[in-house]
Amino acid sequence: MEIGSTSGALVVAFLITVLELTEVVAVVYALGAGSRTMTPGTLGAIAGVAVVGGIALGVSVALSAIPPLDTLVVGALLLFGFGAFLFRSTVKTYFREAKKRLGRGDGGPAAHQGEGLAPHALFVGAFSVGAIETVEAAIVLVAISAAGFGWEALTGFILGGVLLVAIGWSLHTRIRQIKVPPLKWVATSLLFTFGVFWTGEALGAVGLFHYPRLGPLPADIWILPIFLVCLGLVGLGVRFVVARRVRALDAPGHRGTA
Repeated sequence: MEIGSTSGALVVAFLITVLELTEVVAVVYALGAGSRTMTPGTLGAIAGVAVVGGIALGVSVALSAIPPLDTLVVGALLLFGFGAFLFRSTVKTYFREAKKRLGRGDGGPAAHQGEGLAPHALFVGAFSVGAIETVEAAIVLVAISAAGFGWEALTGFILGGVLLVAIGWSLHTRIRQIKVPPLKWVATSLLFTFGVFWTGEALGAVGLFHYPRLGPLPADIWILPIFLVCLGLVGLGVRFVVARRVRALDAPGHRGTA
């Protein structure tokens, strides 16, 4: 075994782990928007990664036979579902802000608490995302192991995971200090972004669609324009619904609040 090949296998394993698990960190923050704590999401993601990682170590050959289409479809459906839930919560948050500006608020920072996913739902959502993304990474790592670089694949996976956990934890406090309304807007957009992106990958798995490459850039670069589109659409949707609810406040016979 040549030293160059050994280091190359290690670097590839490290990069594929960072690439896939970066999405886990992003989605976990999105799922946790508006929640009192990120702990259930963090534990869920770690559990999902650990379970699939353990399976990969024990039955790596069988894992490589899992159809990518299955994991992508399930993942996309989950994200769309969580995205729809968070969109409703985002609308409520912006509506509350609008009522406060009109002098009809019921606010205070505490009013935003508890609008996110319940702890068990946050754990399940994060577990699902962690497991799905780790399956994708594990398939590549299994191929590296099959070529005789098992320790390099394992080391790269561990180093990539540790790096992302450290980065996610270091940014945790700063992200949690962002005002709730814009955080939930971005978070909702992120969930729909990955849902759309994974749908495209699922279509690619059956030969119906492929993300075109932009020169030397990887196909994953399409996440950025998809995110911008989702950000705009979610923003317009929230603005439309909130404006309609604000108009309803002055409608004859209106009594309650949303």
